[in-house]
Amino acid sequence: MCRLLGAVTLPSVPLSEALREEFAPFTDQSEVHSDGWGIAWYDGPDARTPQLRRELAVARECGVYETAAREAVGPLVMVHLRKSSPTLPPDPASIHPFQAGDLMFCHNGYFARPDALRAAVLARGGRTPQGMTDSELFLSLITVHHRTHPLAEAVQRAAAEIGALTREHADRPPAALNCLITSPDELVAYCEYDPAQRLPHHTDDNFVLRYRADADRVLVISSGLPQDDYSVLGQGEALVVDRETLVVRVVPPLEAGAAPTPLAELADEAAGDLLAA
Repeated sequence: MCRLLGAVTLPSVPLSEALREEFAPFTDQSEVHSDGWGIAWYDGPDARTPQLRRELAVARECGVYETAAREAVGPLVMVHLRKSSPTLPPDPASIHPFQAGDLMFCHNGYFARPDALRAAVLARGGRTPQGMTDSELFLSLITVHHRTHPLAEAVQRAAAEIGALTREHADRPPAALNCLITSPDELVAYCEYDPAQRLPHHTDDNFVLRYRADADRVLVISSGLPQDDYSVLGQGEALVVDRETLVVRVVPPLEAGAAPTPLAELADEAAGDLLAA
């Protein structure tokens, strides 16, 4: 269980300034979510060069975190506070966000990752995971689908593929696939979770993602701080925020069957190879 925060701002200002009232209470959650933190943003003349700071430390007690919050200037910024799974002890390779080219990704949730599932994901040829987290497997599939689909749909299709794989290899759906991902042009948030797999220490809204659009910023934040004036992102929906305009749109869930299973895709590829031969 982790905490997520994404911000798109106009004008581009440091994260600690952009969040104003939200930054301190969000950071305070690291008392519980204490297994590392990460901040990602874009730098350079056109704010398109990925920058990433990650530490295996408690954010509220870490001077590097405070420095990174001042260095992280918009328009696109992402923060992750990690609480590791009991089966994955804290280690530097497991700290979010993760980078794939100019994409930055962080995840709040978990899903079964037996060896057969991991092998099936790696066989798809996406980004190679650097550690053993389920989160990097999710990102790997997103990079596969992003070759042919817009980023929001790539996330939805990757989530559908993970759902098919977990049902095939673990007999249950993913527990949660909530995530944030940015390109230099946009922020995408995705919400999907299974309430039946909520753990005893989870709250009722543990995996709810909420967003708020102001005149000068759009925020997407997981639960844990006051959010009475936020909208809730629905199950299977993807939120897209444009960095240039702050225009927000919600992409509805994929229609049933819209995302082929890995086996179906492989069969289609094999058929194409035969036709080309």
